[in-house]
Amino acid sequence: MSKYLGIDTSNYRTSVCLLDEAGCIEFERRQLLYVPQGKLGLRQQEAVFQHLKSLGAILEELGPLFDTRFGVTDKPRPVEGSYMPCFLVGESFTRALAAGQGYLCLSHQENHIWAGLSENPDLIKKPFIAGHISGGTTEFVLVSWENKMLKIKELGGTTDISAGQFLDRVGVAMGLPFPAGVYLEEMAKPSELRLGVKVIESSLSYSGPETKAKELIQKGIDGRYIAYAAFLAVAKSVGRVLTNLIAATKVTDVLLVGGVMANGIIRERLKQDLHHSSLAKLCFASPKASGDNALGVATAIYWGENS
Repeated sequence: MSKYLGIDTSNYRTSVCLLDEAGCIEFERRQLLYVPQGKLGLRQQEAVFQHLKSLGAILEELGPLFDTRFGVTDKPRPVEGSYMPCFLVGESFTRALAAGQGYLCLSHQENHIWAGLSENPDLIKKPFIAGHISGGTTEFVLVSWENKMLKIKELGGTTDISAGQFLDRVGVAMGLPFPAGVYLEEMAKPSELRLGVKVIESSLSYSGPETKAKELIQKGIDGRYIAYAAFLAVAKSVGRVLTNLIAATKVTDVLLVGGVMANGIIRERLKQDLHHSSLAKLCFASPKASGDNALGVATAIYWGENS
């Protein structure tokens, strides 16, 4: 009976996930990379070094693998020229583990989508819009299917920084650790304060609200109100883009994935604006499955062999 091992070495976490023969999680580890206080991320050589230390230890903890199928993320997005050195760590380990038997390669974006599909299997084999909203990416794609695998068409996204970068920059400017999303959510308090986001059809821009938020921080405005306004800005801008894309494509099933989508304030606002108004059928990855992980690629191997 086969098992299914996924590995993801992103710019934020070292992740390993093993599914058993029924597709259930048997082993999972997600090691957050260390970012020094005040920094807005890691240089690639720093991320690679941390992955090299963490991945070997995780696999040693996992122990011997028998009758296992392997998969790994090898690039950020499923487009030509997409590349990031940190993914070479996971691919190198996977190549050694597979020992010539072959293994599945997915992009980090496809991995996020598959993690969402693992918890929303009714979407499998159906067309849907996916929003990948994370620290490195804010992109909207149309997902269809080809030979049991995802076929992705880009629909829109940010024209500058990602939603996650916007939130992290605001949080770090307040003195919070990186990544800052969870700390901002803990402190956020509703108020009348708003941060506008420029949205044109399927594109959006977060550099403007970032500048405004930092100005408010300098003026001494209560950080709890700024945090809430930042989350609301992301929710409302993502909702406006999705509304436009649903009208253009006539596809109403929507899957939202990525670390930013773990945020409860954003999720509830999107449900209020889109789901409860029947504009769309919104599906989310759970907060745990929203962040960087290897569940997605492990799930893709399982469904590829068992569907």
